[in-house]
Amino acid sequence: MTSSTSSRLIKARRDAVVLAVLITAVMLLIWNGSAFFHNLRIGGQEFGPEIRLASTALTLNVALILFGWRRYVDLQHEAEMRAEHERRATVLATTDTITGLYNRKGFADRAGILCAAARENGDNLVIISFQIHRFKAVNDQHGYETGDRLLKTISVSLADELGPDAVLARLSGNEFAVALALKNEDMARADVLADAVLRTVTRPLLFEEKIIQVGAFAGIATALAADVRIPDLLRRADIAMDHARSGRVARPVWFDDGMERALIAHGEIEQGIRHGLEYGQFVPYFEPQVDLQTGEIVGFEMLARWIHPLSGLIGPDVFIPVAEEIGLIGRLSEHVIAEALREAASWDPKIKISVNISPFQLADGWLAQRIVRTLADTGFPAERLVIEVTESSLFADIELARTIVTSLKNQGIRLALDDFGTGFSSLSHLRSLPFDIIKIDRSFVTNINAKRESSAIVRAVTTLAGALRVPVCVEGIENEESYRTVVRLGCQIGQGWYFGKPMPAEQARDLLASRDDPQASPLRIARKA
Repeated sequence: MTSSTSSRLIKARRDAVVLAVLITAVMLLIWNGSAFFHNLRIGGQEFGPEIRLASTALTLNVALILFGWRRYVDLQHEAEMRAEHERRATVLATTDTITGLYNRKGFADRAGILCAAARENGDNLVIISFQIHRFKAVNDQHGYETGDRLLKTISVSLADELGPDAVLARLSGNEFAVALALKNEDMARADVLADAVLRTVTRPLLFEEKIIQVGAFAGIATALAADVRIPDLLRRADIAMDHARSGRVARPVWFDDGMERALIAHGEIEQGIRHGLEYGQFVPYFEPQVDLQTGEIVGFEMLARWIHPLSGLIGPDVFIPVAEEIGLIGRLSEHVIAEALREAASWDPKIKISVNISPFQLADGWLAQRIVRTLADTGFPAERLVIEVTESSLFADIELARTIVTSLKNQGIRLALDDFGTGFSSLSHLRSLPFDIIKIDRSFVTNINAKRESSAIVRAVTTLAGALRVPVCVEGIENEESYRTVVRLGCQIGQGWYFGKPMPAEQARDLLASRDDPQASPLRIARKA
């Protein structure tokens, strides 16, 4: 209860006591007067009854007046209390309880007033949206009380730094926003203030002999106040801030229309993935893998493709990152792998099928069981399946990786280390994990004849793999010159457009069937695709 409310209650109680005493005194006075004139006679005529009647009427009128006044005081007090409660409710509805800053509703209201004033002056409205990075880690490591203290300290520092002209708000747990009006010639100040925000938020703080420091990302959006709505401008600033966060950009990022178009496209892809999974739009494509000495097709790498009803064939670089982000990569991958294995189960038993496993899937402790179940459902032999994993994802959690790899190997499944040379390889890990194939990333093959370093790396990997008695598969062979170079360097298996582009299942079947043509050499058949 506030001090003003408490003082009003004390005054109301005092008024009630005074009123009660006053009513009692008047009633006693009238009653005593009535008793005094009870037997009054003038000129032999008795006036007692008339006086008693008049005194009774007077008593009632005085009582009504006094009670009316008391009721007026009560109503006035109730009105004041109601106004106080409404004021407090408004404050609670528009203010963040921890920091004392505006909350989302308060920001919208106050920024709306600022925008109206800026509209009259022809100024620009600028919104800076920023997010505290690693704030959850502070709560987890030091407790929520320390997290609240951090928010309060940062809020006070920001208010001092930004000044009274800026509207500062805490929109959610670790998200804040600043709105200010600037003239055209003062727009450079937006960058200065955004830099000041990041500098203030990321300043090290000492709490109970513990130094706590967090990061921050900021986005800026601006428009003429006459042409903008607060929710739209705040959304644009949020988009720019998300762009800074996803790119790990430590400086403020300005919003541009391309970001919004990309976000809309991202949303359309997300909805399309969900719809496509329900209606079987994701299908396997097969890229030939060839024995570089004989030209024989020894396997296919399975690659996912999206057959969109409007856009046609869509490559994995478009939808795989989105599927990983929204948590559908496991479901999508399992669906396409099952389709591929179901199709390839009837092919030549010598043909291996390689499938890529996403780093997100490799973090699933049940991955091996899921793959084994897929093999059982499709009737595909385990010894014909090759699981490809990238070295960076594999070594992120080496113990979990070793468990999954061991489980797969126990089922007879082969393992390939994909994109070798692009991550942070450890030779001890390479020796301890039972890889069956090492795949050299296509980036080393693209310029293998133009850059001596690429040729040296391919030679070194081939020598290492030879010492470990593991065959090398090289990706990205696209011309005759690259083909001859990787053969000369000792690579055993190759794939790339030189041998054939990724193709649908029916075309892969036709390619395998054409091997029966005695007039065609194996290498020429592989290159028909």
